[in-house]
This record gives sequence, structure tokens and C-alpha cells, in this order.
Amino acid sequence: MSYTKIAGLQLSMPTPVWKVVQTLLWLIGVIIVGLLIVEPDLGILLFWNLLIPIAPAIVVIIPGVWRNICPMSTTALLLTKLGFSKQKKLSINNSGRLFAAGIVALLLIVPLRHLLLNTSGAATATMLLIAAAIAVIMGFKYQWRSGWCASLCPIHSVERLYGSTPAFTTDNAHCSSCEKCTSVCPDSTKQMSAVVTRNISAEKLSGLVMTGGFVGYIWGWYHVPDYVQVGFWQVFYAYAWPFGSGLISLAIYLLLRKQLAPSQIKEMNKVFATAAVICYYWYRLPSLIGMGLYPDDGVLINLSDTLPYWFPALLKLASALFFIWFMLYRNRSRRKRSWSTRPDYAINT
Repeated sequence: MSYTKIAGLQLSMPTPVWKVVQTLLWLIGVIIVGLLIVEPDLGILLFWNLLIPIAPAIVVIIPGVWRNICPMSTTALLLTKLGFSKQKKLSINNSGRLFAAGIVALLLIVPLRHLLLNTSGAATATMLLIAAAIAVIMGFKYQWRSGWCASLCPIHSVERLYGSTPAFTTDNAHCSSCEKCTSVCPDSTKQMSAVVTRNISAEKLSGLVMTGGFVGYIWGWYHVPDYVQVGFWQVFYAYAWPFGSGLISLAIYLLLRKQLAPSQIKEMNKVFATAAVICYYWYRLPSLIGMGLYPDDGVLINLSDTLPYWFPALLKLASALFFIWFMLYRNRSRRKRSWSTRPDYAINT
């Protein structure tokens, strides 16, 4: 491939271009980790209040591009591409368990933002470095993307939940050939979602928890402030709100699931995923401009004295309408896509 094109709603770029973008994003990640340590206020601003708020929309719209350029993915595959990986085959059962473990890690780490991560650059840097070390270990031990990108990565469950209706399919910039490293490849499975799982109890349960419970979890998380001083009750509230409301939305989801036909359940899954994204931006966009539920938390640039009082409502409405259209009402034929194209299968010699 010697050119860049978007044709038939598929993005194709030369491999060197992908590598340049991967390298640039990886270097940006390194710089941000450094800033979190030496200039924590700036590092926190860039990481938590600029990059992280953009990420859900990217995962919804172009999950294949995100999977190609994610700095943590590049880190996980570093030893593999240098020829130092053991390339061990990850069993289906262990893959399912790792997927479940990734979701548990996600749900436990996110409340720590209110308790520590949102205000401590050193803590955030430590979290990222630990994640990077685990990613490298998984890449060293297991085949290609099976250990981290398709299993243990805490963000992978969010990718599955949000990324079922990509705007287009893209190249697989990490895999030149398919090594069948995982039995259900998230990158090349059409309409990949949190409930597209193998018949593994841990994986199936995890998919249901993410699909039904994540919208409530997000809602509860936004009803907790960032704490300056942390004690027992602060820890209790930081976890009770997201987990409690997550259990409520999961219960509603499971009750509805019992009443619906399989085709209706599939649509309901999209509705719950859409509701989770809408809920995220419903609270996050106003907070970025200092007009959130807790005006001092998560501010990118404070415009509360400049913008009219009704502006947050406009942001909420616009983002909600966009995601409803994009995830639920676009041409249905455009939904039947994978994140990226599956490369030719490797020939074992």
C-alpha cells in the first residue's frame, strides 16, 4: 500500500505512516508521564482533562484507528516486534479470566481518581507505569495482542462496549499476518461488542456487567467530588456511588433482558452502550469549562464567568443527539463493520 485513502468507508494508509503515528503517540505518552512527575499540575491537566475526555468519542467513532495507535498497545507489542516474545498460546479459559480481571481493574481504579489520581501527578504516573510494565510482561509471554490488547487491558472492555458502530474499518497496523492469537479477534469481528463473548462464564458475566451496569456506574461516579483529605467515609462514598448505581442499572438491564426477544436484546445492548457514552459527556463537557456538578473538579479551562448559564445544557443536548444518531440511527448497513480488516493468515512452516 503506497497511498492513503478512504474508499468504501475503509481507511487504508501505508504501513510507514502508521508506524510514524504510533511512534509520535508513544512519545507523547512518555512526555506526559514525565510531566506528571516533574510538572504534575500540567501533566494532570493534559492527561485527565484533555486526553481522557477525548478518548470515549474516539473509541465510539474510530475504534480501529485507536487500536492501531494506542500507546499502551505499542508498548505491549514492543518486545514481540523486537523478536523477544515467548509467543505462548493463551488458552480460551485464561483469556476469558483475563478479560474479567481487566474489567475488575477498571471498576476499582476509576474511583481512585476522586481519592488520589485526579490530584496527584505522581500517583497517576505510577499507575501508568505499572500498567505499561504489565502490558510488556503480557506481550513478552503471550502471542501478539492476546495477553494485553484483547484480554487484560482495562480499557478493552470499554472499547467493546462503545465501538460496535465504527464510522469505518481500517487497516490492522499491528498485525501483518493473522496468527490466530485469540479465538474471537476483537479487531476483525464485525459489530464487536461487550456481549460478543465465548462460552466462558467469567467472560459472559463480564460482558453483561459492562453492558448493563456501566451507565449507572458512570452516573454514580460523577456524583462524587475530588477529595482533598481522604478517610474512611471518603473511600466509602467514592466506591458506593458508582457501584451502587451500577448495580441498579444492571438490575434494570437484566429484568428487561428477560422480557425481550434476542433481536430486541441486541438493540437494547446498543441503547445501554449509547446511554453510557451520553452519560459520560453529559457531565464531563460542562466540567471541562468549569460549569460541572462540582465546578472545581476536572476543569480544562474555566469559562464559567464568560459563557451564559444555559450553555452546559446546549452541550449536553448536542452531544446526546450526536451519539443517539451515530450509535442508533445511522444507516444500519454501516453498522456491520469490524474495527479493522483481518490480514492474511500466517502460514506455519
